Amino acid sequence: MIDWQAARAFTEEACAEIFDYTPCLLQPRKAGLTANHASIDDPDRAGFAFVGTIDLEPPSDRMPRHQSSDPGIRNGTVSYDAVLTAHVGEWPYRPKRNDYVISGADTWKIAANEEDGSSRPAWYLTRARDVVG
Repeated sequence: MIDWQAARAFTEEACAEIFDYTPCLLQPRKAGLTANHASIDDPDRAGFAFVGTIDLEPPSDRMPRHQSSDPGIRNGTVSYDAVLTAHVGEWPYRPKRNDYVISGADTWKIAANEEDGSSRPAWYLTRARDVVG
């Protein structure tokens, strides 16, 4: 009898060995003091390094962004800048929306995520425009 759970875990780890080659750092963020303050690093969650796969300009039909509050673009298609996938089996926690992913000179903000029950969820990223440096 096939152990499907073991087979699935093996496949996810094999995919990670093949695809995950981009060094990344997760920098957890939280809301600022008030709505008028910028978000800040979250001291309750430690950042950590990992390797993942970042693909630029994912197809906009895969997961459309949340509807804009601007009525002028309600019927328009807005795409994400990138999508990140990684094997999360050993991660201390799952990232949240608005956390940063830093890879090389690029800083990305997590805008949405998509989980299918595997250990390889996808996070849709936008460029973090509020980063100074």
